[in-house]
Amino acid sequence: MKKKILYSLLIILAVFVAYTAYVINNPVSPLETVSSDDSEVSITYSRPFKNDRLIFGNASDEALVPYENYWRTGANRHTYIENNKDLNIDGNTLFPGKYSIYTIPRENEWEVYFNTNVNYFGVSRPNESDDVLSIKVPVIKLLNEIEQFTIEFENDSIFNYISLKWDLTKVMIPFK
Repeated sequence: MKKKILYSLLIILAVFVAYTAYVINNPVSPLETVSSDDSEVSITYSRPFKNDRLIFGNASDEALVPYENYWRTGANRHTYIENNKDLNIDGNTLFPGKYSIYTIPRENEWEVYFNTNVNYFGVSRPNESDDVLSIKVPVIKLLNEIEQFTIEFENDSIFNYISLKWDLTKVMIPFK
């Protein structure tokens, strides 16, 4: 009888370990790293899919990312930026280093925060005393739906931008 219980526990443990290894190696929201053209700035983030869900909206409408609430800006662990040079963001300097990025989306503008705590899973907002920089950026409404959350680097003749796009929403964080 004791052997049957022991074997049953071992089988349960083996299944749990195999499942955990599968989930870690095959995440639903895959991890991606994007880099600026000069490779001086990179962003690592997890890319969730829309999957016919309401992404941004009111909590009462059961939006995945409700307005006025903290969002880790991706899935799984926090999104983080690594820069090898000073970045001028809205007149403030983001010194070389590694910072988590989190946001508070609103219908017409987002608050974007850069925080020194990068070893953070992201379920709740990190300590605000670790915020080193924040910026408010306007929301751009897209005509075509973006199925998977996407971060890209863009530029024009004046600024470089970190572009965050998902569903019908885009925000651009300018930097020099």
